[in-house]
Amino acid sequence: MLSQLREITYRNVLFLVWVVAVPFTMYSQTADDQLEKILNEFAQTENPREGINNLLAFQHKIEQTKDSLKGRYFLNLGIAYGQINHADSSFWYLKKAETIANQTESDFLLAMVNNTRGLVFMGKAEYEASLNAYQTVMKLAEGKNDPQLNDVLSKTYGNLGGVYYQLGQIDKALETTKKCLALSIAIQDTTDIALNHLRLAMVYNDLNQLDDGIDHLKKARSFFKNLNNQTMLVYSESNLGEIFLKKQKLDSAFIHYRQAHEYAKILGDQEEYITTLLAMANVKLEQNKPTESEKYAQNALSKAKNHGYSNSEQKAYDIMYKVALKNGNIGKALSYRNAFIHLKDSLSNIEIKERVAALETKYETAKKEQEIQKLTFEGELNEAELTKTRNELIIIIISGLSIIGMLLLFFISRHKKIKAEKVAQTLQVEALQKRFMELHSSPSELSVDLRMEELNQKLLAPLTEREFETLKLCVAGKTNATIAEELFVTISTVKFHLRNAYSKLGVNNRKEAFQYMLESI
Repeated sequence: MLSQLREITYRNVLFLVWVVAVPFTMYSQTADDQLEKILNEFAQTENPREGINNLLAFQHKIEQTKDSLKGRYFLNLGIAYGQINHADSSFWYLKKAETIANQTESDFLLAMVNNTRGLVFMGKAEYEASLNAYQTVMKLAEGKNDPQLNDVLSKTYGNLGGVYYQLGQIDKALETTKKCLALSIAIQDTTDIALNHLRLAMVYNDLNQLDDGIDHLKKARSFFKNLNNQTMLVYSESNLGEIFLKKQKLDSAFIHYRQAHEYAKILGDQEEYITTLLAMANVKLEQNKPTESEKYAQNALSKAKNHGYSNSEQKAYDIMYKVALKNGNIGKALSYRNAFIHLKDSLSNIEIKERVAALETKYETAKKEQEIQKLTFEGELNEAELTKTRNELIIIIISGLSIIGMLLLFFISRHKKIKAEKVAQTLQVEALQKRFMELHSSPSELSVDLRMEELNQKLLAPLTEREFETLKLCVAGKTNATIAEELFVTISTVKFHLRNAYSKLGVNNRKEAFQYMLESI
């Protein structure tokens, strides 16, 4: 969950740009102004693909601009490609930005490059490489009294804590997040201060130091009240309710769940509204107040049916089943249990059929895209041959046969490289065909593997492996408690993974997330 909290901070990092304008010649000033405008527009663009198109349209003029703008240009392309999960393209442009950073001795640009590189590695779940990138940032920024470097360093500490958390190194996650909190306080970044308190709360909860977790959640809640961030207030109150429920302080748990319910009502967040109703119903059941528990569960069931929240329907039926058993009403208990099982089986069957159909469509689309890429490589090969021919004629006139021989070696090397790329594209198509044929023997594993890559290409910020795994289990109809057991995390961690996954998909609930995933692959 700590790694998911960092995504809220990452989005700010991924769109961070800086503006410098210095007069040059009349012609280069015009190019600089044009690029300055494009870079500023990129900072406001929510669609990374649109941003990439706008940046690439200026590529033919990039050499006419000054180095500081070139560095920003290549950095932003690296950021944008990272956002759509095109890691190779992202790394290529980040390398160009890094070259300029070294030439101009810009520690800030170099820190931004490595922080972004770390984020891309995190998206690929290559945590060791991510750690190396973040350690480079720390070497550049630690001990420097530079506001820009301190800002990047603060984000990097948060990201680094997320890596340690994912690797299960909870002690290191705790130490790094404390440093992140101290730095965010020093630079007076109120939002980061609140988020770091949430991160610490999650770490302490994993360490089962519940009182420390409560303390940081309350501090985070105080900041979010000042920021009027209702969404994070819902999260803070819900987690306080969960911790007090774990401590069996049921009255306090109910108070916090009820407060989260009120915030959800103000926000108009129907899923959280229903979720908190179910939480209150569960607390009342624990308090041995079955009548009140059934009232909340019935209300949640009605709302869930109206909005199509099938997973919440299941939870409501489960609570009502337990209430009926407590009241000794076996007939009602059996009815509620059958409704629960029927709903679960229905969702599971629909999911399997739709995933297979979606995968067939995805296969055909991917095959066409690979064919287009093959034709593109063939075009590049022809263009390379024409360029080489012209160069040979010029070299014959100017430098003689010795230089021609050197260029021939270069041509042969380039020719082999392009041919190798063509072969690689062909092998990718064949590999996809083979994977598709394996679908009928292992549909679940294959569909998940392909869908994650394609789904992340649609998103502003890609789902991490942990988010996708949690979302997959969620739409399969498993309860948060079951997901937590399978993933060896807390229930609050599961909730936060789901909340962040919904945010990235731009949906409001599990059913909408499932539909979005099917439509996107």
